[in-house]
Amino acid sequence: MSTRPSPIPIPISSLLPPCSSSSSSSHPASQAYLPSPSYISGPLPPTSPLHLALNYLKLTDKRPYEPFQQPPNDQDPKGKGKKKIKDDEVQPIDLRSKERVLIITGSKWNYVDDIQEEGEDTFRSVSGKWEVLKRLKRIDIRSCPTPSHLQLLLTLLTESDSRLPFSSTSIKTAQPQYLESTPSVVILWDIAGMFMSEQSLDENEPPPKDEGMPGGEDEHVFMQQENGRKFRSEVCLPDYMSLLAATRAAVDHLNTLHPSDPPVQLIVLEPSLNALSSLPILPPLSSENEDPKMPKSARERVVLLVDGARWIFGKDSIGMIHQISGDRDTTSYFCFTLDKDREKDQDKSYRIRKKRCPKADYSDPEWQGEEKMMGWKWEWIGS
Repeated sequence: MSTRPSPIPIPISSLLPPCSSSSSSSHPASQAYLPSPSYISGPLPPTSPLHLALNYLKLTDKRPYEPFQQPPNDQDPKGKGKKKIKDDEVQPIDLRSKERVLIITGSKWNYVDDIQEEGEDTFRSVSGKWEVLKRLKRIDIRSCPTPSHLQLLLTLLTESDSRLPFSSTSIKTAQPQYLESTPSVVILWDIAGMFMSEQSLDENEPPPKDEGMPGGEDEHVFMQQENGRKFRSEVCLPDYMSLLAATRAAVDHLNTLHPSDPPVQLIVLEPSLNALSSLPILPPLSSENEDPKMPKSARERVVLLVDGARWIFGKDSIGMIHQISGDRDTTSYFCFTLDKDREKDQDKSYRIRKKRCPKADYSDPEWQGEEKMMGWKWEWIGS
């Protein structure tokens, strides 16, 4: 039995905008790779899924040109299986163009607002380049306004088939669960955020401190709050875990469609979570679900979400980003680590800096203020 070819590994540096510095290619984050599946918890810019997708497609475009091969999914439009190609009809086809990436987000407009609020000039400057525009056409984005929509999408997600029934107007209905072709990479962005609501923070009130929280330099790591948001009171662990399980099942299904191709890589990015983010197993106590025989400890038990991710994706899939110093309004420093490195007693970590920077003049031509508009810049630091 032949084994599947290995997918193209994705460098950890792909999580952030590409750096113009000549030393960026030698940074440790450029020489280490994300596991698949990956579950990464902690702050990231909202453009991170797009940078991941563009960087991956750039890597695929570096492969040698392979002409005169038919793509694997050429279906007969009459629905009779594979389309037969005559010798004189064979055209050179670049198989690199078949590589695609799927990004799944929450609410479309919330995601657009987050990108605009971030004000990242790096993405503005590269998105107008011809080669980047061509790669953007190979990125499919699906937005889900609610967790129920996401659950349904993941359950039905599959590759498009030309044998699907046509509508009465002979135009196939565009349905989000059908993909033009099986993606090489699937990226999910901020699933947990779909279960959260905004919370007002009192600047005079200190952040809550969990019992048993470690002290020392890393104490602030555990004091992070979910970007001014918190889980809604009715949300329970099974609500979140069912989406992670559906995500794993959807990717497993996509992997069955073309067994001779490299397996689909999965990356789950959770910017709204931190190391201590947790959910209760049961909903809040009410007269309807009260069980007098159930111990209080069982009723109020909570589980760390990162533990749930370990159960579904495996312990080697976990990555954590936590703040190590800085001010959230000016410059902050973060550290990215992988669980698999810690288990191997390898002291590997990758430092990130997030700082304020003025936006370029073309970012908002209607801005008439005297002070320059400010945005954020994320970059890898150290060596």
